[in-house]
Amino acid sequence: MIKIIKPFATSLFITGILVSVTSAGGQDLGGDLALHKLLIDGEKWQLVVDGLGFADAPCGDDKGNFYYSDMRSREGLFKVTPDGRISPLFPESVDAQSISGAKFGPDGRLYCCQGKLQRVIAFEIPSGKMEVLAENVRPNDLIVSHDGYLFLTETPKKQITMIHIKTKEVVAVDIGSLKAPNGLTLSPGQDTLAVSDYRGRHVWTFRIGTDGLLDAQSPYMTVRTTIKPEAERAVLPTIDTVSRGDGMTMDENGRYYVATALGVQVFDPTGRECGLIPKPTTVGMTSVFLGGPDGNNLYATCRDKIFKLKVKARGLFPWMGSIPTVPVPFKR
Repeated sequence: MIKIIKPFATSLFITGILVSVTSAGGQDLGGDLALHKLLIDGEKWQLVVDGLGFADAPCGDDKGNFYYSDMRSREGLFKVTPDGRISPLFPESVDAQSISGAKFGPDGRLYCCQGKLQRVIAFEIPSGKMEVLAENVRPNDLIVSHDGYLFLTETPKKQITMIHIKTKEVVAVDIGSLKAPNGLTLSPGQDTLAVSDYRGRHVWTFRIGTDGLLDAQSPYMTVRTTIKPEAERAVLPTIDTVSRGDGMTMDENGRYYVATALGVQVFDPTGRECGLIPKPTTVGMTSVFLGGPDGNNLYATCRDKIFKLKVKARGLFPWMGSIPTVPVPFKR
């Protein structure tokens, strides 16, 4: 069972880095989004599927279906129905292998990153008819807005790219000091793009203009990392600067969920850390998605396995349009 640690207002500096100090004796302050408002007492990570080659690209639709990629399988993409049945999404003849990121768009198609072939593609469901949107790119992950703007990370190129789905216009974005852009997600109002940095300690945010262009980049969230093993006994230990920030998702309350080396790190709309949900397994975590039959299953892809955890929040479907952030009731 996951223990909920409630914060109290104490912080200290270690080698110039602000570190939060927590205590079980604290209390919720000012109606914030502390982790105890998200986790359900007694709920544990549950295994969804096992024996995969390499799990990634978790996503879902508004019917409660969950989708994922096994990057080392011949079928490529798979579907999990609300009653738990698992089946390939397309026949093997459909070129759906080696997909590292997938999200639905406003036209009902499934948009995918196919890095091995250096292209971004879109599938019609259930026919599997495919369109190539961009070639000679190095896509890792993507997100699609209701207005038809597709944002993708090209991690090997240290690049964020915008594709206008209708015009096929491809625009590179100035990413500032981002070292390895990886996972990304949209705010409920779709006016902010958040991007994790696999080799840094921040999640960056960008303002989205009416033309889909990005500006006002900022290191908005600080990701918790471990102490370097060689410095564990040092008087002033050295904090690892690599968070392994990977896939991301959002909920309707404005929380950001980030897959990291330590587990799922959750942040509120202001960028403050709500808390850390430990990984369901010791292996690396590639991505997270909030959805499922009631919209409240937090899915985590972890190499050869996929897990889910029921939480007190509902995920977003960006292709259905922007929504105002839903406030969490404050109880004294």
